[in-house]
Amino acid sequence: MRRVLPDDPSDIRQWDHYPDRDVVNGPLKSRWFYHCHPPEERQNGEHGHFHLFVDRAAMPAGSAPLVTGSPGECAAVNVVHIAALSIAPSGLPTAWFTVNRWVTDEWLYPATVLSTLLPKVDFRGSKGDREVNRWLTAMVALYQPLIIGLLERRDVILTRSDTKGESRRLEIPSSATINLADQFAE
Repeated sequence: MRRVLPDDPSDIRQWDHYPDRDVVNGPLKSRWFYHCHPPEERQNGEHGHFHLFVDRAAMPAGSAPLVTGSPGECAAVNVVHIAALSIAPSGLPTAWFTVNRWVTDEWLYPATVLSTLLPKVDFRGSKGDREVNRWLTAMVALYQPLIIGLLERRDVILTRSDTKGESRRLEIPSSATINLADQFAE
């Protein structure tokens, strides 16, 4: 986390993006940022999390968004949310989760579409920290089946209960705790 956050922990600001401009690299214009919520809004044992996206232009021709809502006027970029990766105060990853459309004000595409793109998600490139970019690329590859399962669950939940992706009662449609040691033991 020293590669992502300010050296002085007192300089870490809730809701700020780290780095301040999203890291964007690769053929899908894969992007990421890290941020922290206020302590009372964090998942149990979480310091903050990485949000991972691809550019909407990377969606296959003819594919349609999952939800009928569209990003608001304040959306600065045309991106598709893949998933988020929770990080413990120790710096270890603890969970993957998906979000409802309104959370990051982006486009949500079905798991069937994103599952074809996940093998191509690559954060490596000239922008951002080289090691963080490599690590996030590896985490997506390592947890690809889990991420696809979370996206499939998200799709079922949103299709049944929030087809516009705007319900403030539904922030995280799917999540799964992880343990790297267990992942490598399999």
